[in-house]
Amino acid sequence: MKIQILVFLSFFTVSLSTLSCDDLGRKILKTFSKTYETDGKVLGSKPIFIGPDATRKQILISLQEVVKVKEPTDIQFPPNDSPFLFILEKAGDLILFDREKKTKRVLHKFSVITDSEEGLLGLTFHPKYPKQPKIYTHTVISSANKDMTVIAEWDVENPSSFSTMVLKNERVLLQVEQPYPNHNGGQITFGPDGHLYIGLGDGGWRADPKKNGQNPNTLLGSILRISPTPDPEGKKPYSIPKDNPFLGKQGFLPEIFAYGIRNPWKMSFSPDGRLVAADVGQDAYEEVDIILSGKNYGWNQTEGFHCFTDGCNPSLYQDPFYEYGRDEGQSITGGYVYFGSSIPELKGKYVFGDFIQGKIWAIDLPKPGENNKITETITLGKWNLLIPTFGQDRDGEIFVADYQSGTIYKLVKAVP
Repeated sequence: MKIQILVFLSFFTVSLSTLSCDDLGRKILKTFSKTYETDGKVLGSKPIFIGPDATRKQILISLQEVVKVKEPTDIQFPPNDSPFLFILEKAGDLILFDREKKTKRVLHKFSVITDSEEGLLGLTFHPKYPKQPKIYTHTVISSANKDMTVIAEWDVENPSSFSTMVLKNERVLLQVEQPYPNHNGGQITFGPDGHLYIGLGDGGWRADPKKNGQNPNTLLGSILRISPTPDPEGKKPYSIPKDNPFLGKQGFLPEIFAYGIRNPWKMSFSPDGRLVAADVGQDAYEEVDIILSGKNYGWNQTEGFHCFTDGCNPSLYQDPFYEYGRDEGQSITGGYVYFGSSIPELKGKYVFGDFIQGKIWAIDLPKPGENNKITETITLGKWNLLIPTFGQDRDGEIFVADYQSGTIYKLVKAVP
């Protein structure tokens, strides 16, 4: 232990003399990335209910194993009646799994960097897939010694064939430089309007040192909204929807749909068409937001319902509708509104969890047109999981991943 400390101090001293503050921060995050593991409080295959969950309404579920992979970051199902499941691994492998035949293979290997929170982070399907056989990916790569978020479109050849399906013809839509290797966001998804929504974090480190969250002249710290159709004037490989809130507004980038976001780790559209995003907090609170056009969600002035910066004015920002504190968890993972049939008690409720604590919860969404604070939480228990992502099939059933074991599970009703 002493040797490790001396090595760190030696590195730190040398770095101070040779690196800028930004480079030093990046170097520390890349060199000393945290290894996550569960806290060991859950034994066996059943959950426990501790802390505030001990007195909350409980819905008893079981986790049904589906498939094992390595360090999963996203679970996606094609929008058509398909037996296939697409699973992203942080290190760059896209896994294709046939749910009927119980077979899997690597569909594609992406060249990514995996420092801290970087890697293969998000995937979504064209809304008309497989008639329009295209998928879209979110990766972080190294380019000219810079960390770059890349949003790309791919053609899917033979989309109905497990053995001959391939990705080809990458078309890069968007690239964004990342100043640090954390807070990359990750989720990309098409809305009911047919446009592509992209979640990007503030660029990383701590407390948003570059103030990206409150800077609408950067794409970082924002939810973006674009169309993958090329710009008719040929200026960009994508186009800006005409009803984007900041189109033509000085000092604002037109791709921005909403801003003031710290690290939107998973977002999804509810059955009624609202975009629900989980935003990871820093010191005290995790939050869930309904993302509305043109709104500022407060980071780094606010965290949850509270001031993060001394003297902030919370009335200037859009509040979340739900938060929880460090007494319950450390890193929120967003989920989906359940509309399946295997767990009737969950119908219409938003299911999400905490990456570090392995807790799964369900809450109601505010009524459409409202943003009232939701205070009632239903618990599905604390599991021996690190929860990096949820998934949802076309039947509305919800799946959850365990980052440490690589196991993908389906949420099912517990058998008495």
